[in-house]
Amino acid sequence: MNLEGVRNVPKVSVIMPVYNKAERLRFSIESVLKQTYKDFELIMINDGSTDNSHEIAMEYKRKDSRIVYFRQKNQGVSITRNNAIDLARGEYISFLDADDVLHPDFLSKMVWKAGGENVCYCGHSFVTAKGRKKARIHFAEGDILEKFLLNSCNPHLNSWLIKKEFLDKFGIRFSPGVSWGEDMIFFSKVLTNEMKVLAVHDYLTEYHIGQPGSLSENSMDKITKDIEWMDTVKQYICSRVKDPKRRSDAISAIDSYRIAGAILYRLERNRNLMDKEDLKELFSSYEDFIRIFNLSNGIRSIKLMLVYLKMRVQLLF
Repeated sequence: MNLEGVRNVPKVSVIMPVYNKAERLRFSIESVLKQTYKDFELIMINDGSTDNSHEIAMEYKRKDSRIVYFRQKNQGVSITRNNAIDLARGEYISFLDADDVLHPDFLSKMVWKAGGENVCYCGHSFVTAKGRKKARIHFAEGDILEKFLLNSCNPHLNSWLIKKEFLDKFGIRFSPGVSWGEDMIFFSKVLTNEMKVLAVHDYLTEYHIGQPGSLSENSMDKITKDIEWMDTVKQYICSRVKDPKRRSDAISAIDSYRIAGAILYRLERNRNLMDKEDLKELFSSYEDFIRIFNLSNGIRSIKLMLVYLKMRVQLLF
């Protein structure tokens, strides 16, 4: 790994892993450089890209000394982000995927709101070929672990500002070798250890869906991976949360809603792409996970119940 440039100590380190994102990389870099808040460094780690991401990164590096650029052999997104966290010099850490975008006031509003506290987040918008849509999010503050696991307060990976000292204190890093659910594990650990979370009630990041190489691509093997990351989170919560009610509420959020939602919605999205008998077999194999969910999550649980009932009817006839 070769360092390209020398840094001053900044307030915020924006971390951008790069792997074959040349198509949108310029938009992402420029969204950082156009921030109204100027005291930052942009740490870009090229994780063995085979496109012209390197040339684009170097073009911007030569123009702006706040860009710190590394290249490494391909190690995966989790190790790449961890390497950047370890190298970051900012008081705060923020993440930006190399195909997404920050609003120009993202850093200024987030730093002001954080005010020296450990964790702050904002809202995000989804951007597809059809346009931009604000994510439905409950801007909760304080102890938001249960709400995060229930998916009612669900900031995107790009929408956080976290003190590096806090991450170091609790040894919070992304899980090496995990490429699905690694962000959920990471932020579940953050929220397990921080009960004074702050929120900027504004939509300051854009999450672009459907770009080539997107980590959000849908496939049935994600069900097993969803169960795996949820088991990891449950084990972490059980080992770290001393208050029995807080621990029970968090575990229940996974067992009684989150895991059933992950399975049912993925089955539903793939319903027209699979043979009916294959879908029926999959549904049956996961029904033990689905059956235990309840209506504790309000309208989201009701919608999930309707998906469940609809699928049962379709598979029976």
